[in-house]
Amino acid sequence: MESFTLFNNLHSSYGNSFIMTLLAYHEAPKKQIQPTRKPHNRAHSGRSFGEITIMEVNREWTISLLLTLVNLWLWTNGPAIVQSAPQPCQLQGAKCVYDKLNLSADGLQRLRTSGRDLPQVFQIDVKLLITPYPDGVLLQLISEFVQEVVYENYRERILRIPPVSALTDLTLRKAPPLQAVAVAAPNNRLTTLSIKQSNIRSMPSALTNLRQLATLAIENGALESVSLDPLANCLKLSILMCGNNKITQLIPSQNENLFVPLTDLTLANNLLETIDGAFFLPLRRLTYLDLGSNRIQRIEGRPLSLPRVMYIQLVSNQLAELDVTRWNLPNAIEIYFDNNNLTRIPIGIQTLPNLTTLVLPNNLLTVVDLRRLDGWTKLQRINLAANRLTNVIVTGQGRTSLPNLEQLDLSNNQLTQLEYARWDLPKLTTLVVALNGLTRLPDLFKLFPKLRRAFAVQNPLHCNTIRQWQQYIAEFKLAVDAAMPGINCATNSTHKLPSGRVICCVE
Repeated sequence: MESFTLFNNLHSSYGNSFIMTLLAYHEAPKKQIQPTRKPHNRAHSGRSFGEITIMEVNREWTISLLLTLVNLWLWTNGPAIVQSAPQPCQLQGAKCVYDKLNLSADGLQRLRTSGRDLPQVFQIDVKLLITPYPDGVLLQLISEFVQEVVYENYRERILRIPPVSALTDLTLRKAPPLQAVAVAAPNNRLTTLSIKQSNIRSMPSALTNLRQLATLAIENGALESVSLDPLANCLKLSILMCGNNKITQLIPSQNENLFVPLTDLTLANNLLETIDGAFFLPLRRLTYLDLGSNRIQRIEGRPLSLPRVMYIQLVSNQLAELDVTRWNLPNAIEIYFDNNNLTRIPIGIQTLPNLTTLVLPNNLLTVVDLRRLDGWTKLQRINLAANRLTNVIVTGQGRTSLPNLEQLDLSNNQLTQLEYARWDLPKLTTLVVALNGLTRLPDLFKLFPKLRRAFAVQNPLHCNTIRQWQQYIAEFKLAVDAAMPGINCATNSTHKLPSGRVICCVE
């Protein structure tokens, strides 16, 4: 048994367009459909949808179910409404192409014929699919032989998901009018729900009836707040994506026993300014958290407690200072602080037991004391590029030890000298000090025996330093400014290597 995808355009009086993945019918292979409805030419009436009463939902669901049962009975027992004999599709390799399918005429029969008679087909492309059914009834009807539905343009104010539908995946790619989701009773089949460009302002309470949901995306829309309470019954939900909305508030739950089994949470590109750690308490399985590209200035309230989180994105926010001393992140490996307003390394960052990176490029650091990081055994990479560093110091006596540090990036700062000899970095392989004001370099490859490459371009290095380490330069272990053919050096002098290569330097 094989499966194939049916991509098509769908037209009805409701003007929506979607993709459908057909299930095998009469033991035919699984199929997929992708329709795109054309805009309807008449306005349809509708109520203003805010909160939906249980009585209203039950009534609409009953009507929908009765209509569905009538249509299914006519479909299976009544005479086929066929204007002409079913026409075969045009075969294009493993794709079957229909110009038009009409579900009120012979469309269903033609689809069944394709599934039964064309086992070699993996995809059906229908340019125009015509249906007389309202969206809720249509979803219920096609769920008898459809597994996935994707609306290209959804023009209803409410998305009604049939409780007994066999759909597993439902996607709305453009849904500007959509304000609410209705699921009248528990649905135990839908695993993926993706809604984009909608007018939904808060997490729909109806989500509590989607018991098998594994992936939920509400993106690129008008979402203003996020609460985890509607997800209380979604015990298989692992991915929640709410990026590119207008979220200003994460609402902590008042239910101390709430547990949401998310592993991935994306809240990037929103309007968050403050974060309360209490919001994350139900997320005890979370491993990835993306809060990038917001306006976060403070993380306050309850200390952040994410016992399984491994990766946190806090890039492109407005953090000026941060104290992580009380954070419970025992498995955190990487936290990214790029493009903030930090003037010093977050307090307590060295106490996170498994953190392997310290990534703070494009902040406002002016001085860094490496003594604060002394003995940080798990640290492998430091990136302090593009700050305002004038000094990297080691307070106290003796050297500071970072026994497993492999990469150190201090590029694009205002450094004129560095205390390399006080750095005990036995595993350092890459050192980047480019775009600074350094004039001299020691024997870096003697100080750091594992060092493979050192990048010191765009520094006003003295010519005697170039002459002293010209062997490293010739071996491409040390990168410094070289004169490009036809382009003069910005420095006042040059030095020619034995190979003939010309290096820019300052006398």
